[in-house]
Amino acid sequence: MAGVLRRALVPAVQQLKTSFSQPTSVRAVQVMSTHVGTGSGGRCGGWAVRSPPNDIPYAVKGLRHIAIVVPDLSVAAEHYRSVFGAQVSDPVEYLEHKVTKIFVQLPNVCIELLHPLGKDSPVAEFLRNNPSGGLHHVSLAVDDLHSAAGYLGEVGVNGWGGGLPKPSLEKNPAMFLHPKDNMGVLIELQQANIYRSRDEQPSAVGM
Repeated sequence: MAGVLRRALVPAVQQLKTSFSQPTSVRAVQVMSTHVGTGSGGRCGGWAVRSPPNDIPYAVKGLRHIAIVVPDLSVAAEHYRSVFGAQVSDPVEYLEHKVTKIFVQLPNVCIELLHPLGKDSPVAEFLRNNPSGGLHHVSLAVDDLHSAAGYLGEVGVNGWGGGLPKPSLEKNPAMFLHPKDNMGVLIELQQANIYRSRDEQPSAVGM
């Protein structure tokens, strides 16, 4: 009888030891898989994920760019070029936005380096509050900017100036979403496959 009991308990104890000897991240994946369930959204980087709602009338097509405000454009551009091996453009002035940009191209993402063009530039205050610079906004490409504006207004996501404006695909195929509605991050949505200037196209920095 004792032998039978021992044969039954030893495998269970071994399995328990194995479970607690695994890294926390491995155990977390197992727990998450149990709660999320098979087929609910697949896996991403080893983690089980949930699918988005089926009634969202637009789709995010990818990351357009990451915008970083810097106190010195030439120093920042040389840093990305020589440290990270990125391709960098010449400075481009945008009078209507009162900023100067340098485009930094990495294999799977474009980084916009921003610097104020004049004291009344929208990013001048950002730089005053953050003298070393920092992340300004994240830009996402969407397949239907008009549908995105309508849907986001319905779910209570506000634009930078309050309400969500009606985007103009001819003049300004983009809109900014207020950080307070996006966990503290200023998010820009841009119509996919439309660039506001030749300099914003991937080929502008050698892609």
